[in-house]
Amino acid sequence: MAQDIPKTMRAARVNQPGQSEYMLETLPVPSPRATQVLLRTGAAGLCHTDMMVMDGTFSGSKYPVTGSHEPCGTVVRVGEDARGVKVGDRVAALLPVEICHKCPDCTTLDWKYCANSKYSGINTDGAFAEYCIVESETCVPIPDDLAFEQAAPLTCAGVTIYSAILKADIKPGQVLAISGLGALGHLGIQIAKAMGITVVGIDARPEPIEMTRNLKLTADLLVDASKISAEEAVEQIEKLKPKDYVGWRGADAVILTADALPAQRFAMDILRRHGRFVLVAQPSKVELGYADFIFKDVTLVGSLHGNEKDLAELVRLVAKHGIRSDVVGYPMDRHGEMVKSVHEKGRKGKLVMTF
Repeated sequence: MAQDIPKTMRAARVNQPGQSEYMLETLPVPSPRATQVLLRTGAAGLCHTDMMVMDGTFSGSKYPVTGSHEPCGTVVRVGEDARGVKVGDRVAALLPVEICHKCPDCTTLDWKYCANSKYSGINTDGAFAEYCIVESETCVPIPDDLAFEQAAPLTCAGVTIYSAILKADIKPGQVLAISGLGALGHLGIQIAKAMGITVVGIDARPEPIEMTRNLKLTADLLVDASKISAEEAVEQIEKLKPKDYVGWRGADAVILTADALPAQRFAMDILRRHGRFVLVAQPSKVELGYADFIFKDVTLVGSLHGNEKDLAELVRLVAKHGIRSDVVGYPMDRHGEMVKSVHEKGRKGKLVMTF
């Protein structure tokens, strides 16, 4: 299938740390090399990490760089060693490029941890452009009835919270709590319910709580941390457990997606003894006490996005259960409005650049 590809394209760029909005520039359309694929971008998500790249607080950022690591679109050209995709395919793709496949992480664990790879939108150009480069091995086909605006959030926010749910290692009858009901959290609630998990959603803002309440796959319990204490929340969590339950009080695992220090403490305080605390938020520091780990015997683990298997499983789950992000789309010319809306009081859901 022949594709008309221009020589130049528009891109939203960060030229130096401290920018308050993107700069629109005209760049050459890149050519895919080896295992790479060129996408005509359909949509690309704005992530919290993008804001950290803009203000210079994300370690390893390189400038200038085109923003966004949440790409999806149509394949228009493939490199000579690309496998599993062809021109014309609608795909979602993950953020790593130039994965080495030689380091211990690649050869013995999972390439998503490859320290030699580059991250699109962070230290190599990303998807806030009319065309973008992705790795063929990270591409996952998306159904024709899944809009690009819905597919883009799956490639970071979605696969990150999905991987975190798997890492929480919830057993039948146990309770999972998700703290923070923003882009990751409100997807996580739906994913957990689709997986048959009893799930608690926590936030201190009325708008995300109300948005989550109105989801088709909503939480078994929604907690407004601005109105009740952690102990009161534990009392409500106990009512979700089987009548014959024998064990510890509180959630069996908690996933923290919120950066705020009070959210860290609240999440730890509702977690049961010997529970699992999964960190996906990116606070500048984690402030938890030694007693949480020594005397309460809590296990703290991090969770890093996902691989192509995780993304494929997630896309199937989304298609089967009608999982949706609460998306607000902005065309490239309105990039300034998109970035400003991040700081608006009452913001909820996911911001996406549309093409």
